Amino acid sequence: MKNKILYTLAAFVLILSACEDTLEQEFSDNVEVSNAIVDLNSLNLAANGSYSLFADTDVYNRTVMLLPEILSDNAFIDAFDNTGRYLDFDLYTVNSNNRFITPAWENLTRIIASTSIIIKRAELLSFPESEQEDAEQYIGEMYALRALAFHNLQLLFAQPYNFTSDASHFGVPIPDFETLGDGGTIQEPGRSTTAQVYAQIERDLIKATNLMRKQSSPSRMDVYAAKALLARVYLHMEDWGKARDMATDVIDNSGNKLLENQEYIASWALDDNSETLFTLVNNETDNSGTNSIGYFYLTYKDAFATDDFVNILSNTDVRKELYPVDDGVNLVTKFPKVAAQDDNIQILRLSEMYLIKAEAHAQLNEDIDAQQTLDAIIQRADPLVVASTETGQALIDKIVLERRKELAFEGFRLYDLSRYRITFSKFLQDGNPIVISAPENRTIMPIPIDEINVNPNIANQQNPGY
Repeated sequence: MKNKILYTLAAFVLILSACEDTLEQEFSDNVEVSNAIVDLNSLNLAANGSYSLFADTDVYNRTVMLLPEILSDNAFIDAFDNTGRYLDFDLYTVNSNNRFITPAWENLTRIIASTSIIIKRAELLSFPESEQEDAEQYIGEMYALRALAFHNLQLLFAQPYNFTSDASHFGVPIPDFETLGDGGTIQEPGRSTTAQVYAQIERDLIKATNLMRKQSSPSRMDVYAAKALLARVYLHMEDWGKARDMATDVIDNSGNKLLENQEYIASWALDDNSETLFTLVNNETDNSGTNSIGYFYLTYKDAFATDDFVNILSNTDVRKELYPVDDGVNLVTKFPKVAAQDDNIQILRLSEMYLIKAEAHAQLNEDIDAQQTLDAIIQRADPLVVASTETGQALIDKIVLERRKELAFEGFRLYDLSRYRITFSKFLQDGNPIVISAPENRTIMPIPIDEINVNPNIANQQNPGY
């Protein structure tokens, strides 16, 4: 079966099984989505299934978290003893037939399709008044998850928002939501502009915040998780006022609190903590097992933190304990539960909101607010550090550096380098560093060759250099 963006799929079956099939699937003759989502309970089941799609090895359980670190100055692959995975990313020799890029593309577009069909079907239903709030919550969650999938797809396969002055460069495809799930229409969309993709993400998140309750379990999206994601999106759009305001709202009103210094290291072995806004759940019976990101770092020991990264952490910075030296290399222990293989993946947490708020203040020349917000993160990690006094570009540079320290190995570094057009060294264990002037062609991934070959509307829209 051809690998193409299929925005017609057996959604309910696919969601519940989280199968590995390609995206081109017609609706089953005996399972119609319109019949599968019929009430609040079936809507909730479908919503639960959408979360499970994010737990695929090629989404948050490894690839989406790993690539922005391997492709940056934060990490390198063990050149002498490895399992043969992600070597071409380490060497910057990725091609359009890459065995990790294709499933990442397929899984993220599958999430976009499945959440869209759930939204479409659920919005056709009438719920009793006693169920209306829950129904709106579940629908809002689907809007938020669709936005999350779109944003990850955009980050992987398109240049940053500021690559062109009006964001008119190629983004990722946006399907026709109205015909999704009609059982017969195969969509072959071309690529939308980056501006159009971000506008769609913004619409989805605003819709989500209007539908959802204020708070729920951190394993489910709620209004403040959606606002946190929207703050991240506005940061990438360089809409500094909205990024500041949205991050401030989450900090002030979510009820979440920054971890204390003495809690920080142990928190990474917990399912969630006082900072957690949204976490992807793995458990002892439902996880990626030996394909998890924790297993990759700590059992296979396929990748390590670079000295360049570890050396920016002072000896009094508590975060340095996350990168212990082992036989001359720096381990990564943000995913420590390798015995049970059930690390939850922290997707949105409060520290990021402080850093977004600080960066937005700095870009708006609100230096005092930026300094104070930044110092909440810096001095939590290292109480011996004196208060920030930098202004202007020096302050922005300090915030970007602190993002590197705090958000390391959570899937941010390459995108920060790209949006600020920072030239960096991609360090290798057994060779000279590769100098990358971000953003460049190789800092975004190729559209998979299977998609290029079968989708006539995207055939001439491959990313340059592939």
